[in-house]
Amino acid sequence: MNTVATWMTAIQDWVLAAGDTWWVQFVVFGLCTVDAFFPTVPSESVIVALSSLWASSSVPPIWLTALAGWGGAFAGDNIAYLIGRTVGWERFGFLRRGRGLAAVQAAERGLDRRALLFLMTARYIPFGRTAVNLTAGAVRYPWRRFWRRSLAATFVWSAYSCAIGAIAGSWFEDNHLLAITVAVVIAVVVALIVERLVSLLNNRLDRRHDRAVETSGQADAPEQAAAAVRADSEDECADVDSDDAQAEPSRSVERDLPTDEGHDGRRAASPT
Repeated sequence: MNTVATWMTAIQDWVLAAGDTWWVQFVVFGLCTVDAFFPTVPSESVIVALSSLWASSSVPPIWLTALAGWGGAFAGDNIAYLIGRTVGWERFGFLRRGRGLAAVQAAERGLDRRALLFLMTARYIPFGRTAVNLTAGAVRYPWRRFWRRSLAATFVWSAYSCAIGAIAGSWFEDNHLLAITVAVVIAVVVALIVERLVSLLNNRLDRRHDRAVETSGQADAPEQAAAAVRADSEDECADVDSDDAQAEPSRSVERDLPTDEGHDGRRAASPT
């Protein structure tokens, strides 16, 4: 608890001190980029806090914050994809155990079954965005599909973060510090709720997919049985044809047996 309070205080102090500087958006861009493959970076909290400050003091411009967050998140996603494609996700210790490993396993299923939905929702799950980005590269998910879907997912995420901060900041226009605190708390609570809803949705879709596969397998069983019967019938027909082929020489031999014709081929004359 003390760690969380210290972290929130540090964000508040930094935002209040740097909110009206010209370089603050470069910091936002850098944080969002690194956050794509190191999930401990508080990029979302910084965006929310800056948006809250804008709502209560009109600085910094919220559209610049949204663009910096969008561009940084998109760049970070593609860098993480490249890392996963080059070295894999196993090099990252936090992805080999606990929630990190569970996120990787979920990412493999999600990319295989419903990539767009998974890329859109994974950004709201702890370790989710990192696991998805690295796993997508490691399993050679097509980059052309990845960057387009990442572009849409990061835009929604940046707009959502700015909206939360702006709404909370508008409630406490006269108290910048309180506005930032409330905005960050709301962002954390909403993230937890979204994480739970996304997990439930993915679990439900996984069960539906498994049932569909099972039903498809059962539906194919009669066709497979019919195919087996047809194959057996063809084998039987082949056996019959083989028997007929073996019997054919016997009939030809019967035709070649001598009759009561003479040796010269003419029928013997009956005595008169």
